[in-house]
Amino acid sequence: MPDSLQRKRSIEEALENRETWTIVAESTGAFAIVFLALIGNTILSLALYRCRALRKIQNYYIIALTMSDLLLTVLCLPMGLIVVMLGRWPFGDTLCQIQGILTYFFACFSILTLTLIAINRYVKMIRSVIIYQKAYTRNYVLLSITACAVFSGVFVIPFVSQKFCYHPGKLACFVCKSLNKKEQALLLGPYSVLIAMTYPVITFCYFKVFRKVHSHFAQIAASSLHEDNAKSFAEEVQITKILFAVLIAFVICWSPAFTIEFLDTLQGEYSLPRQVYLIMPFAGAASSAINPVIYGVMQKRFRHAYKKILTCEN
Repeated sequence: MPDSLQRKRSIEEALENRETWTIVAESTGAFAIVFLALIGNTILSLALYRCRALRKIQNYYIIALTMSDLLLTVLCLPMGLIVVMLGRWPFGDTLCQIQGILTYFFACFSILTLTLIAINRYVKMIRSVIIYQKAYTRNYVLLSITACAVFSGVFVIPFVSQKFCYHPGKLACFVCKSLNKKEQALLLGPYSVLIAMTYPVITFCYFKVFRKVHSHFAQIAASSLHEDNAKSFAEEVQITKILFAVLIAFVICWSPAFTIEFLDTLQGEYSLPRQVYLIMPFAGAASSAINPVIYGVMQKRFRHAYKKILTCEN
């Protein structure tokens, strides 16, 4: 594939021969995102661990999502930061394979966990209290999180069989693409299955939930429902809004990655400009940094827990 190799070399040269201001700007942006992701998820993890009010069973999914973001930040993002600064991959093939596997694993685990969160909101808001209490025991929630981890490992298998290659445009290691039709199908298959499994379920759950919310508040406006019931429902609505905001942030940040991966698989690697590829690592890293901000901005309980961590209060 001489055309592909030529395009790869062109992107490598563009990365290596950047002007100083470009290196400084890209390195500063990458460092800021990695730093915010590390600090934010560390503080969020401590808050979830130390604040008893946040350690509800339904928040186990938030804990799992936070651990995924934190591990991705610690194990994968620093390599990309160094590549941005140096303009090349200095870590060798073994670490390339490890980073590629972990990136795909954590991305899959996150979207599956967000799907479980959507289902949790649906059962909580739509179904009866008895059904919710029976379905969401501690063991069930932990089992569902474990199932997400197992499925994420299975999801990575087809990509591992294709080997990971350093991509100078994406600043990290991703599965090596091929124009072979069978290999294209093998690579596009897991993406298609993951999207088909998660996006319709998420859409259905939140559609039903927000329709119920609209109907409930219309009832409150037309009648005199008990104030305690109204407050309890309003609190659940606020939690749902926060988790929905986390979902939207994930979709916005990872959509460029999915789109670019599909285009690369169909058209061949290195078919896009370096500036387009650059969106992928920056947006993906931002996904790990934004969740702690969303929790802190949208809920007072998280802000209070953050304050205690930052001021070293017991």
